[in-house]
Amino acid sequence: GSVSPARATWSQPPPVTSLGSAAGHGPALCLASLLGIDGLLRRRRRAGRLKIQRHSTVAMDSPAVDSSGKATNGATGLCSTGVLPNGLRYVLLQHKVPPGRFEAHLEFHVGSVDENDDQQGMAHMLEHICFLGSEQRMSLASNSGMTSNALTDFQHTIYHINLDVAHLGRGLEALADIGFAPTFDAARIEKERAAVLSEAQMVNDVGYRLQTQILGAIHQENPIHARFPIGKQDQIARWTSQDLRAFHERWYVPENATLFVVGDISEDDTVQEISRVFGSLTSSGPQENPWRMDSQSLFRPSMPQRPQVLHDFVAATEQDAKAEALALRDWTSELKVSMETNDLIQGMQICWAAKLPLCPASSADSLKDWLYTRLVVESVRLRMQMRWRSNAVPCAFHAYDSYREGTTMVTLTVMTEPVCWHDKCQEVLEEVLAVSRFGLDEEEMARALRLLLSRADEAAQSQPHAFMGTLFGHDVAATSREIVEAIIASAPCGHLLMRAPAFSKALQDAAKQVDLAGLNTAARRLLGHFGGVGKACGSVVVSCPPFTTDEARGRKVPYEPPPPEKFLDTLTSVEELSEEVSQSRRISVPTALVPSLEPVEPLERTILPGGIVSLRLPNGLQVRVLVRPASAEGSSQGALRLSAPGGRSAEAVTANYGAVEAGLLTLGSCGVGEWSREQTQLYLQLNSVSTDLKAGASAAQVNAFFAPSAASFRAACEWLYWSLRAPQMDLEAFGQAQMRMKGEAHARDKSLMGMAVHAMQKAMYPHDKWLWDATLQQANALTLGQARKALLAQISNLSNLQLDIVALATAPGARDESSGGLSHDEEAGPSQDEASLEACLEESRRAIEREVLRTLGHLPVGGEQQPRQQLAPAMARRGCEERLHVPDVEARAMALIAGGAPGLWGQGDATWLAETERRGFSWENARGFRWDRPDASASKLYPLKALELMVECLNTRLLGRVRDQL
Repeated sequence: GSVSPARATWSQPPPVTSLGSAAGHGPALCLASLLGIDGLLRRRRRAGRLKIQRHSTVAMDSPAVDSSGKATNGATGLCSTGVLPNGLRYVLLQHKVPPGRFEAHLEFHVGSVDENDDQQGMAHMLEHICFLGSEQRMSLASNSGMTSNALTDFQHTIYHINLDVAHLGRGLEALADIGFAPTFDAARIEKERAAVLSEAQMVNDVGYRLQTQILGAIHQENPIHARFPIGKQDQIARWTSQDLRAFHERWYVPENATLFVVGDISEDDTVQEISRVFGSLTSSGPQENPWRMDSQSLFRPSMPQRPQVLHDFVAATEQDAKAEALALRDWTSELKVSMETNDLIQGMQICWAAKLPLCPASSADSLKDWLYTRLVVESVRLRMQMRWRSNAVPCAFHAYDSYREGTTMVTLTVMTEPVCWHDKCQEVLEEVLAVSRFGLDEEEMARALRLLLSRADEAAQSQPHAFMGTLFGHDVAATSREIVEAIIASAPCGHLLMRAPAFSKALQDAAKQVDLAGLNTAARRLLGHFGGVGKACGSVVVSCPPFTTDEARGRKVPYEPPPPEKFLDTLTSVEELSEEVSQSRRISVPTALVPSLEPVEPLERTILPGGIVSLRLPNGLQVRVLVRPASAEGSSQGALRLSAPGGRSAEAVTANYGAVEAGLLTLGSCGVGEWSREQTQLYLQLNSVSTDLKAGASAAQVNAFFAPSAASFRAACEWLYWSLRAPQMDLEAFGQAQMRMKGEAHARDKSLMGMAVHAMQKAMYPHDKWLWDATLQQANALTLGQARKALLAQISNLSNLQLDIVALATAPGARDESSGGLSHDEEAGPSQDEASLEACLEESRRAIEREVLRTLGHLPVGGEQQPRQQLAPAMARRGCEERLHVPDVEARAMALIAGGAPGLWGQGDATWLAETERRGFSWENARGFRWDRPDASASKLYPLKALELMVECLNTRLLGRVRDQL
């Protein structure tokens, strides 16, 4: 089982799974009508403030019931819903990705907010007992290929399985056994008590502390602030079986449960199995309307004595009738500051959060409003990235609906060193207030709109079988599991979910109604809580370390944070930018980084096994291109990787440890050619290109990820062209790279795992320092000259380099938008489908080759070829035991046992090679391994797959039999 203490991460965007629908744009999973908001309100004045009170229940559209008792959502024809006589609800959806399997989630609408004062953590402990104590689940998992897990959150507890459809009945029986028939065996209770207490200690890392501090501060008016799922250790230690059984009998009843089944299923057969397995369960009482959701308790079924979860929302900057209609408590115009010391945090984090009423996008009109919000968020992010380097932006701005908290959150998070928090807050708020006061311009709106629409369109084209919606943006829910999670997340908030092509089309239509005046109105609504055009209000949560590091003396110095009043004064007295200064900082975006050139002729072109095209360019660059059919389950993103032999192993000669990594980080933060870093970063973003440069043990890697479009791949090639032809590495970018490396070193020193891994590296390879992670002292000792020399020595000669390109292609008509998965045309035979796909793959290959020859083919040869140095590190001859101490307020511990093993391609270090030679082992002689197979590339994956299977088997034993014996 797992616990989600605070999933809404405040320094990063929330996880992405699903979105919503607009009327008239194809089939939609109309769960807004299933669990929608009726908007029936009462208003009254109290103590001079506007009080808006919602009815205690929210009605959804009653589904039509056919003669079999199955309710079908007529708005879509895709999703079927029903209610058993005992009150258990179910939601079904046919979806054939992956084929032959199904995903079932049994959601109990009980979480940590439902616990009494003396039950804190009981929902989570009960999840452990139910899930791990189920004999049926363990029996089924051992012989059916089933995967399963469980989680507890504020508002629910979920048990889920993934299984072959042939075992549908047995899978549902296992879920019923888990949820409704726990044994409360004394030995099991004590075992899970120990596990939960251990988990309570281990989960208390830096992220958990930050999130609980923030959630605790902004939800002071409701139970969320004191009901984190992990619970309190002193209470967990004393609960009896009677206590746990009483909690189970109170909440684990059919009318408080919903079953979701998505997969390659027959709906009629599934309904019969659900009735057979769950129909005999006894309800605790009749329900007038099982689909009515209690909006005052996180949109869950009404249950007697269920706690309310109400919110104090910030005062609206511009009165919005819809926002008023959805208020659940009072408006507030206060700005509150809370401060806390975090022993594990590296710098200072300042999170300014504002809570707004939840306004779900559930129609074409509200989709336009949703689009305005996303455009504001995107525009503010672009502004921030233009002022600071993209990998060193000191802030993050988000606006999103939190279904687990029942509110819309607008957050501005500033990350800074404690000594310069004042200046950093001033700089960030200058940009935010400039957008709020002076607005955005037409060019900024066009850029943000292009980004959002292109992302949605690319996702829709590459994965038309998937679902998208307004809860999480352009990211898709493709597999059955992702779709179940999307439904569970979208439904309570009233968001819709629809197929990706329909959502993309709905966005295109909504975009035609967008104008600059509406965008700037939305900007004032979202940003007015930070001052400027409105009164600063909300909650400011400051997290700071107890010590800072004096790098000159190499010791820690106690840090005394300023009082809350100082933060209040700084945040509310920002010297705003003038409109002239704000406009002067805006930049133009290049239409291309490389002029139009004619493709060169390759010196060699060879077709390798597996359809790989190998090219040797006139400048000596080796290129391999692989175009594969797009996977129904995987990402549609393509990738190119430039590999330069050497990597960190080259530092064994120079002893400038970390120089290659610093060089790569510096290169990735600079501009290219005649373009500034701001123009370069914006050009890449607008073309959906992301980059990642890393120093491997034996090779330096320059990675670029591109969307499935010709323009995106061209942008990636043009960026790589200039990075190789005229790499820019300036002092400012190097300083940022150095700070990043030092931050990673600081974080490692405060992490159990980080410290253990670093100590393991030093103990296993005492003579190969280049394998170790760079230390704070090594990062401080580096210079820009050393970083530049180390990197150019590896990438300056093209004949040393290897460029690998992998792209995905989908044949037109290969997927049917109206079906659950891959299409199947009875009249079109397999040969026609295969021919269409092969033609599409060949066209994509040729397009990629032309672009490579057009851009990279014109690169000069470069410097002299460097000798390739292949170092094989050797492990220490004798093992060792080391004990490390990481200072912390929490008593936690972990053990790490490590040794040598082969890597992805079956090769290990010098010690491994010598040992396998002594034993006479080779992969070629392993059972089932054949080099003469038609697909040689698949044969080369044999070592990787063998190791993955070994890891899976070991983990199954450790988490199953071994864990139960402890």
